[in-house]
Amino acid sequence: MTRYAVVDLEATDAHSTENKIIQIGIVFVEEGKIVGTYTTDVNPHRALLPRIHELTGLSDQQLKKAPDFSEIAQEVADLLEDCVFVAHNAAFDYGLLWKSFQSLGIVFEVPRVDTVELARIFYPTFDKYGMEALGKRLKLTHEHPHAALSDAYATAELLIKMQEKARQLPLSVLTELVKHADALLYETALFLREQITFASAKPAGFLVINQIATRKRRVMKVKKKKATSLSFDFSENMSAMGLSARPKQLVLAQKINQALESKTVDFIEAPTGMGKTFAYLLPVLAAGKRGVISTPTKLLQNQLMRDVAPVLYKKFGIRMAKIVGNQNYISIARFSTLLQEDTGSKNFEIFKMKVLVWLTQTNTGELDELSKVMMSDDYLTAVAYHADVREQQLHYAQEFWPKAQEKAKHAHIKVVNHAYLIERLADFPETFLEDRVLIVDEAQQLFQMMEQINQKSIRLTDELLKIDPEESQLKKRLQESLIYQLSKKEIQVDKIRLDAQELGLSALTELLSEPDALVFKAQDRLYASRPDFYNFAKLVPKETKLFMIGATLSLSEKEPLFPELLGFSEYHFFKIESEPVKNQKLFVINDSPNVKNTSVMDYAHYTAQAIAQLSELDFPIVVLFRSKMALTFTAEKLSADGFHLLAQDINGTAAHIKKKFDKGECQILLGLGSFWEGVDFEQQKKMILVIPRLPFSTPEDILTKKYAARFKNPFYDFNVPMATLQLKQAFGRVNRKPRQKSALVILDSRLSGKNYAKKMRHNISDVMAIKMLPFSDTISEILEFLI
Repeated sequence: MTRYAVVDLEATDAHSTENKIIQIGIVFVEEGKIVGTYTTDVNPHRALLPRIHELTGLSDQQLKKAPDFSEIAQEVADLLEDCVFVAHNAAFDYGLLWKSFQSLGIVFEVPRVDTVELARIFYPTFDKYGMEALGKRLKLTHEHPHAALSDAYATAELLIKMQEKARQLPLSVLTELVKHADALLYETALFLREQITFASAKPAGFLVINQIATRKRRVMKVKKKKATSLSFDFSENMSAMGLSARPKQLVLAQKINQALESKTVDFIEAPTGMGKTFAYLLPVLAAGKRGVISTPTKLLQNQLMRDVAPVLYKKFGIRMAKIVGNQNYISIARFSTLLQEDTGSKNFEIFKMKVLVWLTQTNTGELDELSKVMMSDDYLTAVAYHADVREQQLHYAQEFWPKAQEKAKHAHIKVVNHAYLIERLADFPETFLEDRVLIVDEAQQLFQMMEQINQKSIRLTDELLKIDPEESQLKKRLQESLIYQLSKKEIQVDKIRLDAQELGLSALTELLSEPDALVFKAQDRLYASRPDFYNFAKLVPKETKLFMIGATLSLSEKEPLFPELLGFSEYHFFKIESEPVKNQKLFVINDSPNVKNTSVMDYAHYTAQAIAQLSELDFPIVVLFRSKMALTFTAEKLSADGFHLLAQDINGTAAHIKKKFDKGECQILLGLGSFWEGVDFEQQKKMILVIPRLPFSTPEDILTKKYAARFKNPFYDFNVPMATLQLKQAFGRVNRKPRQKSALVILDSRLSGKNYAKKMRHNISDVMAIKMLPFSDTISEILEFLI
């Protein structure tokens, strides 16, 4: 019987070599139960640092009355004798205790188990493994964080929970975990070995093949008759779900219903915040039709599956199924092969252990579920699903991708993203659509996806490594010429192609072979894009009913332009006009630094100062950037000034930081990309949206160059209305419910100017009130509006 001693130490300064123990907490665990505790303060004979006092709640007066470590050292050593030492970050606690014992001549050598290492394995989807984060997620008893006994008690409960999880695993899985456990710190593998005798060879609920177990999945029963009790009356359907139909929803629902039997493509521009998902979905389902919904991102797919799918299934028996590209799923066959290989990387071995446990938990097999902590994208690539998996293979019955395909085939609604939609339409449109209605939501975002498909690229380093300059003086000169041409801001395609041909660089030559291609360089890659737009219209079978829906489908007041750019010559265009909102107000700062004359760093510091002052109002703040560099500089400045924030790609992915922000873990979120379009903030009743710079596309942007060719005055006729639409789209992200209130702050003083700014303000003022003022007057105005 193993006796675990779960230890936590509080100390004078974790970063100092002269660190001293100030408090000890020990919790003893036997047979999965807490059987005893020990705690004592320790006199460090020095004043505490203010931050240590604030963190632990201990005071100098309290510690002066405590015993010296030498007075209790033998007692502690005796308590820990014949125990397995357990700590959350054992390197710190064991190391400090060992050093303290050594100074007194006490020999201290016991096995060590690190619960951080174990938590990474048994909770493979968590995004944080600190004690406080685990305490919240697992509801551990943690009444006084950073008090030694409280921390030790929570760690003991964590250990017991992981012991229970280990014993519930199939024996073959636990045995496989032990094979890789030498990669864990210290003697942590001992914990796993001990659990083997308690594991079942065939626990219920798992499909076990060799050393890999997955959850058994129920076979979907397909009803031959229509599985719908939907009314043809949209309002009745909304009422059945406990919702009230909004006027604009009724307009959209009626339009969808009228157009269902027509084969002509329908473009429908609908304002954000009106609840368009139910408005386009319910009429399709009420007509007894099945559908495919395409959204711009996987994040939005998840939102639909989380917010819409359960309601439709519960009320009407309607099944929705999400599907993403096969590379997003794990390949059990590839993973099984990797398990047998010795990679020589301890972190990769721990990754294998995480995946083994995750496979017993996941219902989807989507790799996005796995925590990104201490994990490389290369690990995910190594186990991603690929197309050559066959039914005859050993683990085929466990593979998730075929099951996802089968589930989607029988679902009333398939939910995909634009990238996957284009991929499937290019390959197997008829089998993918299966007489379904295709609804493309946020259709304007198709352009970016199609442009990526339109592009070819090569890694320049790979090409340059093929050159041997020692072979001849000519090759050396050509190499120097090529490197010089590639380093120039303005790329001269003819010269680069000529040098590449002379050097025998076939891949580079081929990339530049298409006449009139738009060529550009980004980091270590050279890209070439065909001059025309990718023709989406050609991808969709003529017999498919297609709805293209979005908030920004027209660029000019005179005529829509997106349909033609997508390749459609015959279509219907319908626009649902926006109405003024009273729950949003725009504040344009007219005394901000001149964007064009201010460096990125200086403007980021100005942005950070503005956010800092706005944060004093104590409302959630979302800040939207177009530039990763500007976001990074702003985040660094705020962090240096002591602000806690969530910054995209710094503190996690868009999905991760959005989840934390919605939980209220942080009041400031800095976002890019998808946060401008499609990611909704519904949880916050009152909030502030900050936009540091107007979202103009750069002249170098490849899509901007293509659009520009269609306009006489590209900036005024395209860039200005596109930026205005981008702003409106962003405003809609924080206006999801009528009772929400949001103050919108644009720091860019260009919007208070004349000419194009006047045109932008006129367009925006149709939907909300605008106030232009110095930043110093903004705080009180926002407070008055939100309260």
